[in-house]
Amino acid sequence: MIVPPIARSLRVNERVQESIERLERFMGTISDAYAVPREAGVFMHALVLATGAKRAVEIGTSYGYSGLWIASALTENCGRLITIDHDPLKSEAARRAFESAGLLEYVELQTGSAVEVLEGLKGPIDFVLNDADKENCIRYVDLVAEKLNDRAVVLTDNTLTHPEQLADFLAWMRGRPDFCSAHVPVGNGMELS
Repeated sequence: MIVPPIARSLRVNERVQESIERLERFMGTISDAYAVPREAGVFMHALVLATGAKRAVEIGTSYGYSGLWIASALTENCGRLITIDHDPLKSEAARRAFESAGLLEYVELQTGSAVEVLEGLKGPIDFVLNDADKENCIRYVDLVAEKLNDRAVVLTDNTLTHPEQLADFLAWMRGRPDFCSAHVPVGNGMELS
């Protein structure tokens, strides 16, 4: 598959672009790479830039693909990404991806239970990518809700690919008076809250 170059208007430098493309090729060779599609990565990058987010949390690092998009935008905002995964092998692979892209100084990798890491986080948080196990999506948002800035964004992935698993979460999220939440049909489907 030939991947078109990333638009310069996204402010993704050549080193980050090469790392993204290298990771895309690698993920095409394995079966456990649960990553957002490229268009969702571009969307997140633009969203982090547009909101001016400085402190982001990613729940579900995997091999670091979505984190590359988020962290590269955070460099423009003088921000930092905290990314969480339970798998130490994936965390190490993601660390190498961030290092290769020149983004490691903007990333804090946490390996372990997302619940435990989120419980220990202090606010304020400007941006959250909720992209780990679907059965805990409500719990994850509950743990970060009080730590969010007033105009923070919570983006939950897989609304199109996992509609049954996320049905209760979506009803709960859309019913919360402290959030405005809507479906965005990009990539695997995302709930923007």
